[in-house]
Amino acid sequence: MLLSSESGRWASRRDRPVVRALGVALVVGLVTSGCGTRLSHEAIMTAAGSRSAAAAGSSSLSGADSAGSVGVAGTGSQTGSATASQAGYGGQGSVSAGGASAGGTVGGGGSAGGPGAGGSGGVGVASGSVVTLGNVGTYSGVIGAIFTGAQQAIQMWAKHTNAHGGLNGHVVRVISADDGGDPSTSQTQVEQLVTQNHAIAFVGNIVPLTVQASLSYLEQQHIPVMGVYSATETDFQSPVLFPATTEINHLADGNVKLALAAGKSKLAFLYCVEAPACGQGDDYLIKQGHARADGANPVYSTSFSLTQPSFTAQCLQAQQAGADFLFMGGDGNSLERTAHDCAAQNYHPLYEAVSLGVSGSMQSDAQLNGMLASQASFPWMDSNTPAQAAYQDAARAYAPGIVGSGASSNEWTSGALAVAASKFLGANPTSAQFFQGLWTIKNNDLGGLAPPLTFNANGNASVATCYFVITLQNGRFVDPNHGKYIC
Repeated sequence: MLLSSESGRWASRRDRPVVRALGVALVVGLVTSGCGTRLSHEAIMTAAGSRSAAAAGSSSLSGADSAGSVGVAGTGSQTGSATASQAGYGGQGSVSAGGASAGGTVGGGGSAGGPGAGGSGGVGVASGSVVTLGNVGTYSGVIGAIFTGAQQAIQMWAKHTNAHGGLNGHVVRVISADDGGDPSTSQTQVEQLVTQNHAIAFVGNIVPLTVQASLSYLEQQHIPVMGVYSATETDFQSPVLFPATTEINHLADGNVKLALAAGKSKLAFLYCVEAPACGQGDDYLIKQGHARADGANPVYSTSFSLTQPSFTAQCLQAQQAGADFLFMGGDGNSLERTAHDCAAQNYHPLYEAVSLGVSGSMQSDAQLNGMLASQASFPWMDSNTPAQAAYQDAARAYAPGIVGSGASSNEWTSGALAVAASKFLGANPTSAQFFQGLWTIKNNDLGGLAPPLTFNANGNASVATCYFVITLQNGRFVDPNHGKYIC
């Protein structure tokens, strides 16, 4: 739906295609240039050192046996209670919940923490009424394995936030659902979270295959999604979507520019066939000519399947074409298999990936040494700013076994956006109050967790173009720019 500035009502958008589930998939999206770093690409590359070389989800919801916690989706159970009246956009509603124990409601109150710290700047434990937020993502199957640490991260954010003032003093409850990559399941879960669980907003939805499925419903009900990530341009094309990350095409540009700064110019681009977003990079970089406009020479581009047993043919063809950097539009597992198959052919290009396709589990792979990756939100492995340090503190306190990743960074950043947007929440929190807070966010990087974000009243989010960088050096992902983004 589209909001009419004249009437304040929402008009139907009938031309949005629903993205169909494709069994296995992934998005590893692609993206950017923009406004924040004080260092040039050359300086960043110098600092980085040398560059070598599923099952369908259950429609049940889970979580919320205590405020501030989230269960593992797909368990088929839901405990605790949450009751509310949901009056929709501009209306009044109230939320109450039973079983608010972990991170719960005891202790002194306090204001919500600063927006950059995910609530870490607050004083005391949240003691206000419970605010229920929904979280829908593709957390099972082949694509679900890509989003390592996402559900753990949204859990630790909620607990950390409740221990540091909550959402403007309110206890936050997150109820998470796994849509398995199926649009019908995703739509059902979103509606259930609103009508049965009384979620007044969503936070950190990772929905590369299903973002379109519930969009009309969310627009009709006037419910915001804070921190949506679909790795498509759709994230910036609806007044109810508030991405906390870089727009995908600008991430793609960012990777090309990083390769050029590393002295590489001949691009091989591989993209998976299972997810339309994978092929978006081929359309943007190759067919539309953006890679060439950035200064690169695309010499090879081809599709692949996430389930194919070997990448030897692609390696040989990229090698024969003279490609000196290989950009993977797919999952991290496919990138690792590609690197090993290419090494067997004595082919060692610079490897690149982006954002949600990267996790700490990849860093022990010696074949990827020197790899570069543009990141849509802060590098999860460092504590360069107080806001980034809060993530590390929360991980130690609430999720000591978490595998850091682009997905865990996205979820934490989404939660920080919810904190920043919560300043108008009153005694009876509503979706409208979240909108009011979101619309005040202008050129705000959430304390260094995100590229500068700007949201517009009754309109689409401004496209975020800045990005972060990580590189794999000697078995460890590092942030060569020390917490600063590139614009």
